[in-house]
Order: sequence, then structure tokens, then C-alpha cells
Amino acid sequence: MISPIIEEAKIKAAAMFTNFSNLLGKDVLDSDHRFIGKLWDISAKTSEVYPKSDELIIAKGFIRRYYASVPFLKISEIDGEVVLNIKSEEVKFFPSPKNYEFLLRRDILDQQVVDTYNHKVIRVNDIHLLRIDHELMVAHVDIGLRGLVRRLGWEKVVDTTLKFINPKSKYLRKDEIVSWKYIQPVSINSSGMTMKLSVSQKQLLSIPAADLGEIMQDLNFNQRMALFRALDIKTKARIFENLEFNDQKAILKELDKKEAALVVTQMSSDEATDLLGKLPRNTVENILTLMGSERAKKLSTLLGYSSDSAGGLMTTEYVSMSASTPVEEAIEYIKNQTREVETVPYIYVVDETHHLKGVTSIRKLLFAGPKETVSNTVFPAIIFVHLNDSVKEVAHLMDKYKVSALPVVDENKVMHGIITIDDILSQIISIAWRKRPRKPQGI
Repeated sequence: MISPIIEEAKIKAAAMFTNFSNLLGKDVLDSDHRFIGKLWDISAKTSEVYPKSDELIIAKGFIRRYYASVPFLKISEIDGEVVLNIKSEEVKFFPSPKNYEFLLRRDILDQQVVDTYNHKVIRVNDIHLLRIDHELMVAHVDIGLRGLVRRLGWEKVVDTTLKFINPKSKYLRKDEIVSWKYIQPVSINSSGMTMKLSVSQKQLLSIPAADLGEIMQDLNFNQRMALFRALDIKTKARIFENLEFNDQKAILKELDKKEAALVVTQMSSDEATDLLGKLPRNTVENILTLMGSERAKKLSTLLGYSSDSAGGLMTTEYVSMSASTPVEEAIEYIKNQTREVETVPYIYVVDETHHLKGVTSIRKLLFAGPKETVSNTVFPAIIFVHLNDSVKEVAHLMDKYKVSALPVVDENKVMHGIITIDDILSQIISIAWRKRPRKPQGI
């Protein structure tokens, strides 16, 4: 049995919150309780994690609607009815509302938003507002069926019916709400494909790139562009790598040439090569022209190889060093210089003309003496592939020797890059998908 003290505490806590849907359309009265209009929307300041109410937007009229704005400091009561502490004569109406940056009804209610905690796109059915003095603070968004029922004005009828039929119903016991701190709105100024994040970008940076790509798939194109443009360049690149080509192509069309080149520059070499290999020649030339000369040169070289060969699939980003490097220096170099390299577990030993001399690993370096040289840690045999080797040949060697990356060399054993298991897997999956048996039409 729940104690009376706990029950009373729950009632007091519930009284601190109000649902935005219960405020919409309420009569707004002046200090003499004269009717002014209906509550239309609430503007909020987004400078803090939990947006605070700023102005009340009042509407009047039916065929021709007029709007007025009142600071929240002018509100004396917002419980049973909305009462202002000013006269109706002080409220000025205009044919259209002011140009607000953030409105609860326009930008959040019924909109798709990103839930950064659960890594998915959700639809907002209602907003939970926390009452603090004369202000309201956005605390949660309601994504459940109950929020939708409340919006439709059926809450009392549905609740009463369910309490009679099934009092233990999950619908009655649990609200589906998400804390605002995990919410990223993507509908703000979506017509202009721009948005302002409500909180730190760290939330989005913590989401795996594959999940971010799926989130973007759940948004309409304007929202997708709004979310994409709000991110830092490195996050843009890692999301871009996980999109289908048609989506990549559509986004590139909306970016100016410099930004498109910057995104491709931040992509891994193999992913960038794969993308450029599918784009029209004039588009590729424009992108390469705006890149740094060294990066453009590397990608141009990679584009010269067949897309299903080791040279066409390899990346030029890897860790290499001299055989005479002391182990302690090698480890320090890896720690300080290789944050962006995807295959740090393998280190490639080369001479001054970049001929491949051996392969070692982080594990072997960690168990070696600090004063030993890297040459003492290399594997007994050097397994490598040539630039023109096929996907099948590369896959066979990876399976045979149980390695996740292989160095790619030319006929003189000069190292040009590495090919990773994820590149091979994506090619094999693509081939298998094309060769899958088709269902006869009509079945």
C-alpha cells in the first residue's frame, strides 16, 4: 500500500507540470477578466539546455486572424485560465506574428525530432512544461499514445473507460516521455534548410555514424539538410560515408562547391574514391580542384584503378615507420599522430623509398622492450596484395591468414595503401545482393 506521504508528494510533483496541449486554445483574459483572445503559441529561449518561456502569442479572429505578443512577466495566472496583469488596451494585435526563432507549437508539436539517447527519430504528441514562478520550462516531450489522445480532447473518456475495463493497463500506468536534454529539433527553419541545435553537439557526436545515417533516412529532405548543415565538418563526413549514393548525390547538389570539397576531403580515401568514381566527370573535377593539392593527387591516383581491385578499394591512410625506430618512440608516435587512422592495430615498416619491409602490431609493440627497434617486432612473413588484385583474391588472403587489413604494393613492392576487411565485406555483400535469386512476379 502506498503511504499517504508518498501519494501527497506525487500529487505535488504532478502539480508542478502542465501539458502544452492543455494550454493551447485557452481564453486569455486581461486584469479585469475581459476576453482578449486565445492562446496560440509560446516562444522560448534556446540558450539553455531546457528552453524557458519568453512570450505568449495570442490570436483572435477566425476568417482573418490577428496576433499579439505578451511577455511572460505580464501573466498573473496560467492554471484554470490565462489571466494577464495588464489591460486589454495595452495588447496590440497585428495581421501576422513576429518572426520568432523558436516556438513550441510551430517547431516542436507534431514535428519529427531526433532522440539522441535512443538514436532514433520520434514524433512529438505533446510537451511537458515545468512551472517555475511565472515561467514555463520545456522539460519533456510526450511521444506516447496518451499524449495524442490528450491532444484530441479524449483523455477523460478514454481514461475512465480503461480504468473500468483494465485498470492495470500500461496506457494508464506509464507515460512515454523523453527528457528535453536528449532532443534535437530538426524542423526549425526547415524551409531554409537551416536549424539551430538546442543543446551541445556532443549528443550527436556520441551517436554511431551508421545510426546517424539511419536517423537521416527517417527525415524528409529539408529536415535532412537542416540536420546535416548544423553539424561540424568531421561529423558531416562520417555521416556522409554511411549514406546511400543517391542520398549523397542529392546532398552534394545542395552544398556549394567549397563545402562539398571539404566534406569529401574529410572522408576516408577509399570511401571518397568510391563516391567520386560514381559522380559525373565535371563534378569530380570541380571537387578535386578545390581540394588541397596533396589530397587531390592521392584521390586522382586511386580513381585510376578499377573499382573492384585492391588499388580501387584501398585507403592511403595508415601508419608506417622505419625499421630502426625505437619501440618507445613508435608508441609515442602512434598516440600523438594517428587519431584519425582507422587501422592503427597494424603498423607497416618501410624504408626511405617506401618499400614494404615488414608488418607489426600494437600488441607486439606493447610487449617489446622500450629500447628495442621496431624491426624486432615484425611478423615472420609479409602478407600483401598487388594494386590490380581482385576482390576475391584479397578476400581469400584475409580469410586464409585471419587478418583485418592488408598492405597494397606495386610490382616493385612500393607500398601505396592498405585494404581493410570492411571494404572487402561491402563489395562481397554488394555482389551477393546482385546475385540473389529473384522472386517470380506475381508471388
